[in-house]
Amino acid sequence: MTLLHPKKRGLLASDNLLPLFVVISLVFSAINLLLLLSLAVGTFRVASRPETRLVQLVDGRSVLTEPIDHLERSPETIRLFTRNALSMMFTWNAITQVPDAAGVMQTTTDQGVDVAGGRATTKSWQASFAFSEDFRGPFLEAVAEMTPPDIFTGNAQSVFNLTTLSDPMKVDDGEWVVEVVGNLIIFDPQTPRGRAIPFNKEVFLRAVDPPSDPLPEDASPIQQAVYQVRSAGLEITEMNELIKE
Repeated sequence: MTLLHPKKRGLLASDNLLPLFVVISLVFSAINLLLLLSLAVGTFRVASRPETRLVQLVDGRSVLTEPIDHLERSPETIRLFTRNALSMMFTWNAITQVPDAAGVMQTTTDQGVDVAGGRATTKSWQASFAFSEDFRGPFLEAVAEMTPPDIFTGNAQSVFNLTTLSDPMKVDDGEWVVEVVGNLIIFDPQTPRGRAIPFNKEVFLRAVDPPSDPLPEDASPIQQAVYQVRSAGLEITEMNELIKE
């Protein structure tokens, strides 16, 4: 005589497993649908939100920003960087400012910075950080050689007179060349009206990452100048004589 096991009854009965599985699947599908809808609504709100363009810097200044690729720089940025770097490099005088013990800026005579081949002004040394590391040393040495010793006694000074600065021409991703035409004018007792040294160059630049760490509050004027030079996210990599056809 064969004993038949009674069929399980209730929710876990075999006849109920398939409908139960269907119900559970529908519940999870509904939950997923609600999550997708909430994600879509959130994405739409972010996409339709006005673009944030006003950024406040650590020093309290507010500037307008524009999103660009990390290797892109606007023509205005490249031109301004080139103008400031060259003016800072070639405008020489004996006057500089240093802070006293109380942090008050005091005017004093620039003693310069000793480099191989001569002595460069502190401003030229600061400006050299706008150049790539492999180009910075040799170029600063050349500038030191052409800096008159009378600069440091106050008997001579120079002015960089920029007459033409072309629009940047892109040569590669994150790399540009600009044409610079100007004169380095040196005033000394022998030439009180000034003597002009032509400065006609092709200046090659490339995009670099600006400093990521904020400038410390107790930064010296030299640190501030170097930080400002590097914050443009550009550097000069090469200079060639400009040959006009």
